[in-house]
Amino acid sequence: GNAFGPVETVLKKEQDAVRLYDANKARSWKISNAEGKLNSITGKPTAFKLVPFTSGAAGPTVLTHDTSSVSKKGAFAQAHLWVTPFDEKERYPAGEYTPQSLEQDGLPKWIKGNRNLEAENIVLWHSFGVTHVPRVEDFPIMNVEHTGFTLKPDGFFDGNPAIDIAPDVNKGSKLNTPGCCSS
Repeated sequence: GNAFGPVETVLKKEQDAVRLYDANKARSWKISNAEGKLNSITGKPTAFKLVPFTSGAAGPTVLTHDTSSVSKKGAFAQAHLWVTPFDEKERYPAGEYTPQSLEQDGLPKWIKGNRNLEAENIVLWHSFGVTHVPRVEDFPIMNVEHTGFTLKPDGFFDGNPAIDIAPDVNKGSKLNTPGCCSS
């Protein structure tokens, strides 16, 4: 058929919340407080919607081999989304002292406990980047590569808040009324 709709999955535990972006499914993530304010029209909690790769091409996760030091120390880059309960000691996705670290630290280590996410103060870790394959045109100075994301409010209003904006008046336009511009 022609109909389709979003599929919502509640990410209840840390290990459930290690996610990959999928452009074929227009994947995005909503961050909501199930115990918070409900939208009067949808009946759903207000939320923020994280839409990945709204600027530039969608990038893959880290492409280095799993056994490389880059992949080991930057293991957080193997997924586009991680969610953890807030812990003031967990400040950097690769861990506190990445260059000096002899073991894997950061997000992969923190989520091993598979802590609960529901009704918790959470931290959303969005990992994104670009894969630069050098071209002749990049030498000696590489052009810019664009990437980005959008964080949109979802369900905070009962309609489009911009609808009450007065329309612009084009002062160059003239009303076509009888007697005007006739010969």
